[in-house]
Amino acid sequence: MRKKAMKWIVTAALMASIILPSHAAAATPTYSVTPNSKTYKGLMMNFSTYNSYTKHYYLLRSYLEQLEKTGGGTLVLNRGTYTISNTLYVPSNVTLKLKDGVNIVKGTKTGTSVFQSAKSIFQLIRPSKSAKSSIYGEYNGEKNISFIGEGSAVIDMKYTQDGIAIIAGHNMNINVKNITFRNMQSGHFIEMDATSHATIAHNRFLDSKPSPNRNKEAINLDTPDHSTLGWSQKWSTFDRTPNQNVTIEDNEFKNLDRAVGTHKYSGGKYHDQVVIKDNTIEKTRQDAIRVMNWSNAVIEDNTIKNVADGTGSYRGILASGAIHPKFENNVIEDAARPMQFLVWRNTGPGSQYDTIYNDLNEEDINTLKTNKVKTPTEGFIRINKEYNSFTKQNTDLIPVKIMN
Repeated sequence: MRKKAMKWIVTAALMASIILPSHAAAATPTYSVTPNSKTYKGLMMNFSTYNSYTKHYYLLRSYLEQLEKTGGGTLVLNRGTYTISNTLYVPSNVTLKLKDGVNIVKGTKTGTSVFQSAKSIFQLIRPSKSAKSSIYGEYNGEKNISFIGEGSAVIDMKYTQDGIAIIAGHNMNINVKNITFRNMQSGHFIEMDATSHATIAHNRFLDSKPSPNRNKEAINLDTPDHSTLGWSQKWSTFDRTPNQNVTIEDNEFKNLDRAVGTHKYSGGKYHDQVVIKDNTIEKTRQDAIRVMNWSNAVIEDNTIKNVADGTGSYRGILASGAIHPKFENNVIEDAARPMQFLVWRNTGPGSQYDTIYNDLNEEDINTLKTNKVKTPTEGFIRINKEYNSFTKQNTDLIPVKIMN
């Protein structure tokens, strides 16, 4: 009898552990606001700096700080205009939903002498650590953050000088989808450094004023590196971590310096497995896509039109430090040169790094032949093998398909 009793007790205990788990996941909250909402529980509304210029900044800030305390959740922005004067810091496990008719506008006034407006709208770091120094390195920062638009959702930079809509650094699992980004000047719509696994899909990136060198990308892939001066967030350790597993898919880019790219590299650091596919890029002032120290990149099935009005030597895709790229089935129209691989080195900041070379095997070169061009001045892809040497002896010409 004792053995039967013991057996029954053990079986009952196992059943209980299956039916009633001891650590059930807690549900995260969802908050919903309009431009006329009060802050979370009225917090911050008694600040001397709360006014008509800063009220939307404090509104969203109050909920983001609350979402940090709850370990994440969802913040829904309902239809209307939200003018954001200062940087909003986004913690892990947060989704921002921009409903149809939401217009997030970069504000440049604060209505107070206590602080000036900031250049960025969102930075992906938890609010409690945003003012600290050297907090995050590698991919150890915030995780699982999404910006999801519905219908017509807009982030308008209002041509703010050097403004950036979203700054991501040392992050993992980032999504930006279904949003129209507008009106950039000498900044970026998205700056992404040291980020692993990100998807930027079904967005529109429209209109910028020419930057001094006409090389400011809508989406900038960079490394946090003191020496290249491409990153200035003090909460970073500046450890030169590259991006990896970034997918940029089914977006529209129009009337910009560049669509996607890197314009400074950190020696020995490669952005790995960047995928750019099914995008439409039209009317860029420089090379539409600028690859610099990217390994195992895939650029496929994109349509690129009107690169610098087809003048000069600008390219649909310009690559340096490309390691085993797969660039295939792109259609490039009205570009002086459809594609070129250059040996390159940084000038100015970051010039201490060694010259970078491309590495393409026979399979990589064969995929280049699948690209199509229309009304080009060149019906081939150039691969230059020496730095600053463009002679026939140092240049391979890869034929591409010419469309009528």
